[in-house]
Amino acid sequence: MPEGALQAIKTERVTDTVYQVLREGIVNRTFPPGSKLNIDEIARRLDVSRTPVHEALAVLATDGLVDVQPRRGTFVTSFTRDDYTETLDVRRALEVLACETACVHASTDDVADLRTLMHEMERSVAETSDAQVAAKTHDAKNFAFHHRIVQLAGNRRLLAMYDDLRAHLRIARAHLDADTWLERVPTEAAEHLAIVEALEARDVDAMQRALDAHLRRSSESLIEDVTRPEGRRAGRAAD
Repeated sequence: MPEGALQAIKTERVTDTVYQVLREGIVNRTFPPGSKLNIDEIARRLDVSRTPVHEALAVLATDGLVDVQPRRGTFVTSFTRDDYTETLDVRRALEVLACETACVHASTDDVADLRTLMHEMERSVAETSDAQVAAKTHDAKNFAFHHRIVQLAGNRRLLAMYDDLRAHLRIARAHLDADTWLERVPTEAAEHLAIVEALEARDVDAMQRALDAHLRRSSESLIEDVTRPEGRRAGRAAD
């Protein structure tokens, strides 16, 4: 190929930027579930043409975050109990699969990093009296803990599939307004410890059992919380 035949791309495409803005708006509920997205209004507010908005919405539809209905318009997807269950089942399958090679690839420093994340989760709860602040910090560290396990598998496709679930998982967390999440922190801490100790021992079976049990328990709690209006407080617990 002749030198200079291709030019370096110096800026990201407008469509990519619009996609990221809309995706974040859906995740943080700026655009609530079931709401209709006005393409002209979005284009005006973002100071872009309709084309990148159309293109971004097409990608979001592929992601399952919007529902394009002919002659009616484009709506933010409303997630059902089954939607949450399916997403969390896929997440669990990917993490349990990651254990097989994570036990081979993880270094002593990697194990130490996971222990650090565990301690940071504990401090996020112990060092603040603001439940919402604690929940946000704890949730971010919790995601980092599980994401790191998948990274340690050393499988790029596995990691890409896992990352594709992130928006759906964040939407579920954004719905979590339950007062009871703090009560589950000690159980979660014990489960995380069992996972890390199995990884440190390079015991694949033990790590898979510990992770599977942890994710089954936490998934059941999360689904109950996001689908049960009673017992939930007005403010958000996590996002």
